[in-house]
Amino acid sequence: MNMHSVAEANPGFTSHDVENSLDGNICRCTGFRPILDAFKTLSADPHEDLRRKCLDIEDVYKCPLKNAEAKQLLDNKFEIVQVPKNVYLKSANGEQWFKVTTLAMLYEIIQNFSYSQITYKLVAGNTGIGVYKNDGPYVGYIDINHIPELKKSSVDQSGIVLGGNVTLTWAMDLFKLAPKTDGFVYTEEFYNLFLRIAGHPVRNRGTLAGNLMMKHAHKEFPSEIFLLFESIGATLKIGTSMTSQQEYTLIDFLNLDMTGKVILSIHLPVFEKERYLYKCFKIGKRHKNTQAIVNAAFLFEIDTSNSKILSRPRICYGGINPNFVHANNTEEYLDGKQLNISTIQGAMKMLENELVPDSELGNSKPAYRIGLAQSYLYKFILQILGNDVDPRLRSGAYEIERTLTSGKQTFETDRLKWPLNQPIPKMDSLAQVSGEAKYINDICSELAELHGAFVVTTVGNATIKSVDASEALSVAGVVAFYSAKDVPGRNNATAFLPHPEMIFIENEVKYAGQAVGLIVATDKDTALAARSKVIIQYENVQKPILSISSAVEGDKTCSDISKLKLSLPYEEAESTREKNVVLNIAKTKTKRDEVKGNLHKVKGEFQTHGQYHFHLEPQVCICIPTEDGMTVHSSTQWMNFTQAAVASCLNLPNNSVTVEVRRLGGGFGAKSTRSALIATACAVAAHHTQKPVRVDLDLETNMQMIGKRLPYLVQYEATVDDLGKIHTLKSKIYCDAGHVPNEPTVHYGMICSQSCYHENGWDVTPGVALTNTAANTFCSAPGSSQGVAIIETIMEHIAYTVEKDPLEVRQINFIQKGDPFIGVPGAKLLQDNLLPRMISELQNSADLNARMNYVKMFNKSNRWRKRGISVVPQRYPNYYYNTRYPTFISVYPSDGTVNLTHGGIEMGQGLNTKVAQVVAYTLKIPLEKVKVAPSNNLVSLNTSATVGSMVSELVCSSAQKACEQLLERLSPVKKFLHNPTWEQLIAAATGRNILLTSQFQHKKGDVKSYDVWGVTATEVEIDVLTGDFKIVRVDLIEDAGESISPLVDIGQIEGAFVMGLSWWLTEELIYDQNSGELITDRTWNYKPMLASDIPEDFRVTLLRNAPNPFGVFGSKATGEPPLNMSCSVIFALRNAIDSARREAGNHSWYQMDGPVTREVIRQLSLVSPHEFNI
Repeated sequence: MNMHSVAEANPGFTSHDVENSLDGNICRCTGFRPILDAFKTLSADPHEDLRRKCLDIEDVYKCPLKNAEAKQLLDNKFEIVQVPKNVYLKSANGEQWFKVTTLAMLYEIIQNFSYSQITYKLVAGNTGIGVYKNDGPYVGYIDINHIPELKKSSVDQSGIVLGGNVTLTWAMDLFKLAPKTDGFVYTEEFYNLFLRIAGHPVRNRGTLAGNLMMKHAHKEFPSEIFLLFESIGATLKIGTSMTSQQEYTLIDFLNLDMTGKVILSIHLPVFEKERYLYKCFKIGKRHKNTQAIVNAAFLFEIDTSNSKILSRPRICYGGINPNFVHANNTEEYLDGKQLNISTIQGAMKMLENELVPDSELGNSKPAYRIGLAQSYLYKFILQILGNDVDPRLRSGAYEIERTLTSGKQTFETDRLKWPLNQPIPKMDSLAQVSGEAKYINDICSELAELHGAFVVTTVGNATIKSVDASEALSVAGVVAFYSAKDVPGRNNATAFLPHPEMIFIENEVKYAGQAVGLIVATDKDTALAARSKVIIQYENVQKPILSISSAVEGDKTCSDISKLKLSLPYEEAESTREKNVVLNIAKTKTKRDEVKGNLHKVKGEFQTHGQYHFHLEPQVCICIPTEDGMTVHSSTQWMNFTQAAVASCLNLPNNSVTVEVRRLGGGFGAKSTRSALIATACAVAAHHTQKPVRVDLDLETNMQMIGKRLPYLVQYEATVDDLGKIHTLKSKIYCDAGHVPNEPTVHYGMICSQSCYHENGWDVTPGVALTNTAANTFCSAPGSSQGVAIIETIMEHIAYTVEKDPLEVRQINFIQKGDPFIGVPGAKLLQDNLLPRMISELQNSADLNARMNYVKMFNKSNRWRKRGISVVPQRYPNYYYNTRYPTFISVYPSDGTVNLTHGGIEMGQGLNTKVAQVVAYTLKIPLEKVKVAPSNNLVSLNTSATVGSMVSELVCSSAQKACEQLLERLSPVKKFLHNPTWEQLIAAATGRNILLTSQFQHKKGDVKSYDVWGVTATEVEIDVLTGDFKIVRVDLIEDAGESISPLVDIGQIEGAFVMGLSWWLTEELIYDQNSGELITDRTWNYKPMLASDIPEDFRVTLLRNAPNPFGVFGSKATGEPPLNMSCSVIFALRNAIDSARREAGNHSWYQMDGPVTREVIRQLSLVSPHEFNI
């Protein structure tokens, strides 16, 4: 939709327009690059490679716009004529809605509202609801979009006039019309910063006056628009009637009672370009579409001949505290001063003294915000002084410039095997991009369907004293409130897990966000509004434990780790065997290797953090009572688990519960077991009302109620020789399971912590910490992502200690054929280590040596800008445990088409595409003849969870076996007919009453485990003064065997890697330390990476000539290994930070935990204003 509006407004749009227009879209699956590239092919300036790729795709899916019929339709142009009319509506609850077309009518209505003391809101874009969603309540709403007077704008020699109802996009267009030569020294800066405010759709709808009114109502709001306008001395024309208008400064406006008043226009002045210089800055948690941590704007009148400030400058900041705008003391200090080192140091001291940041939860630390403010001013001064500045310092004047993103994908394909190994788009892609693909919430409402909304706790460690839902039940439309006492069966949502988790808590509160009950109403809005009226009283409220370090320090860990369910994805079943595995992990044999030189001790700690899955489809379920049980449409990755949990809570036999899943809008592990929390509550409500009930979580509830990726803590100590070879390694690795240890991944995490390295004298001990947070759960690459990061951190520490190149240290510790694995008794590396070959290829394809030398030269030449590069290898053990994914195939006699269903869940990973390619290849029929039906627990019963990277492979393997059974059955008929077509063969088989269905399910041991190898080089650039950064380039090589579907695998690799980058860099979970509530529970304060944050140059290669002898058709899993290698970005950042620290005089090792935010980068870079030289 974004691109459609862009193309309509500007048919000649460019590749830059594409990236700017998609700057507000979140995509967890693709990594953004393929989306950007697809739209760039439609631009006026696509790269030739992109144009060629588009043609290749059209060969597979013929573009409908090239059909003759489509051309005829395009000729039938039509126009929607909108004639603004006044409108008045009044709802049943007394709310009034006006749509007005004249300023006079607007004044009349707001004066009536003001006189009657009726709360009202002027509505234009209404985008502010995304920031302050709980403002109000309002009785009156006035749509002001069609008042011409509020949109009048002009650009002339006297200045710029912007109507109050001008959108941000419209204002940007006007800024482009105002050249610097006419005295608009600020418009280019305005344009560039406006481009980073919100996202394209919000800029298209949000208005200038609306943004200013948010600042007026919420002084803490870091409005860039307010800041920019105030920094140049803009004024507002505000009216109270057709005959009463007055101009106000922005500062006066903040304290003005706006009741009965309207912002009519904003007036921006002009300045002599020879004397005035202007600059503005912003740093947020990501590059675009984020509120500023601190923003700043400066306007200086300068005598450029001697760098003297001729008048009092304007120095404005946002994000310091709600009342701070101008650095008045610093402005006075600089008035008349000449810019030199003495002046700069004086200004920095003055600024530090007058900045008093608040300490509101969720904000960055005060020290960082003061430092940012100082750095901004210093950067502007460097820019003013220009070539008079030391060449090593000049780059500090400017912000990091981001260029267009690009990518390169390299893989082999064998046309003789097509449709196997054929690079095709996902089968669902056209339906998805056109909005026709149906998800759970797209299922049409049933007659008399009800809606549920969870009531959750607001403290994390207490007991429930009472729950009073009487006020909520009195709300019109509310049907019922269900709690623990209403569960007819077991009050447990975790059917197969070792520890019960209540559907609704009965007494003890374990975490803030825990479900107390479910409000059921006739519509979703009513349910959401009513749940806030349920009154929960607590007692015995205690301070919650919220971090893994606090849990370990307070000994809040599981006492007997061997009794925990291992959550290991390999062949283990017996509890005694599990205990042996734990003991085996704890200690391995020491072999005496030759010591090269001296032995060194390396000791430290490292923590990884949690990550919200951010599937765009929320947790959702629809339960429909039937005559003999319940039909459940759940967004689940594990049908069998959901079926058992629902049956148990309703006290029904399993055969009375039917579960069906067409597809998920993302899962990433969050919907493997956690979806049952929603399904069971929904089922209880449907059971009691005997009506269909729909429960789809809003984002805040989803984030508060559902667990995340498990945080990890490792304490390690190693002895190494002068070459960095490990001789002993002792570590204790803890995972944070949340409030209950149902899905601890620490055992698999420790197995993966060996990665690609030879274990010798390793003593690794597992631990599980318990905190007052939601039960954490599987998240893409569970355990392995943390395990790889742990060992790679240790490798970096070793390299730092022995002063060797980190890649050399890694290579000297590589595992060799025949070396044992930790945690898997008797298992050894049976094949060659592919990494030496892959690293050699990477050095050539990525020009690694030359780039490493360039990084050294760059860092030597720049004090305030640094680059870093890192290479991370890995071995991912792809174990098959006792999983079941049956496949059922049907062939229809009239045309020979094939339909199939399987036990896996399609959730964007391309599972259905791969299995269709395998079926078409095995049966030797066109791919167009194969369709995949939704998964259900009638045909595909007793399935395992669709988690890990192995499911696509196992489903493809079971589909292959089912096809082979079918072909064997058809073999006699085929011999008799002498080379028939597929259609002739099926018709003949039907005439002979041959069963044209087939089903297959693997048993344990049918498919062998194997290793996936990979290596990634990541290059970054940081702004030392602010902590800002960009990912310059990523080169990733993955051993994918012979890919079944190369484009799908490339998409999986890029999406997983970017999800990992986001985990390491921008996603931060912040809890209220007193209540335990999650503060970062929506997109306003939880920031996954966007398109503007991904690597500028992203190159992915599937290793050539590396078939997998154990895989399905020689393939390997691809989904999770790339995410493990995303930790390369923090080591590249460390490489850059190291250079900054050395110049600050510090050569010591330092702990760097995730997320490595901009604040962390600046803090670790040891920036001091005392070094602000020229």
